[in-house]
Amino acid sequence: MLIHEGGDINEAMLESMMGQTFDAEQITVTETDSFKWNEKPICVLEATNEGRCLLTNTTLQNIVQFSKRGKKEKQVSVGVNGVCVTDNNEVYVSDWKNRSICRLSPSGSVSTVFSTAPLQPLGICQTMDGSLLITLRDTESDLYQPNSDSRRLMRHVTLTGDVIREYEYQEDGQTRLFTLPLRVTQNGNTDICVINETSNTTGELLILSFSGSLKSVYPKQEHRHNFFLSDVVCDSYRNIIVSEAQKRFLHLLSSDGEFMKYLLTENQVNKPLSMSLKKSTLWVGDNKGRVKVFQYNSYTKV
Repeated sequence: MLIHEGGDINEAMLESMMGQTFDAEQITVTETDSFKWNEKPICVLEATNEGRCLLTNTTLQNIVQFSKRGKKEKQVSVGVNGVCVTDNNEVYVSDWKNRSICRLSPSGSVSTVFSTAPLQPLGICQTMDGSLLITLRDTESDLYQPNSDSRRLMRHVTLTGDVIREYEYQEDGQTRLFTLPLRVTQNGNTDICVINETSNTTGELLILSFSGSLKSVYPKQEHRHNFFLSDVVCDSYRNIIVSEAQKRFLHLLSSDGEFMKYLLTENQVNKPLSMSLKKSTLWVGDNKGRVKVFQYNSYTKV
């Protein structure tokens, strides 16, 4: 006969062995602010702090700073595909027109940091070690049907542009990782999350280890034909949030890319294209020029 005796393991001991434990239902969002910019899709949105953000749309060749109350504070003439705000509050942007990475000063001046030519920069984020991840594409080949000469990749670079590592192919050295790597962020477990656009109506999330191996893809293969994921952010508990533009949802995923629940639905957001999570403030930009700001209430122990 087996007899089980109760032990005295506590949550702290469990987390030290198994990682953080929490109930996804304890993660909620509450809308606090909303403002309308114009009627154009907000394709890039990045919060500089909990009270203001930088954004641009599909037609402008400039980037605009707004408060979360909707007050336009300043405008900078640079066409961007991505924005990154570092831990030191420095702002780096991917300048698609000049094929370079630039830095924006607090006064609004633009200075080129390094060139990415002949490749066009897309997404950009800071890594945990303080360097940058940049996604890039060539402009000579078909957008969604890369050929043997195409370049679709991600680079890990220093703040001055020195290349540390490139991510372009899977471990076999033959299979491409990306079709159009549009957005990138690093999770707290060092994994890299990339939004890979596969057509003008479909997009998926790739989760790569920091060494470059493909760990998982969301959604599963059978659902990818009708998913258009447009942006990705990660919270302090290493959960992943992705925006689904066509079906008007924000998905909450585990760190390994497993669906946990819908964080927002069509009753709360309309075709979300861009997001930014700054501490407990979640910003969402949609395809009609509206920005919504939410209080992101993550898990707290009781």
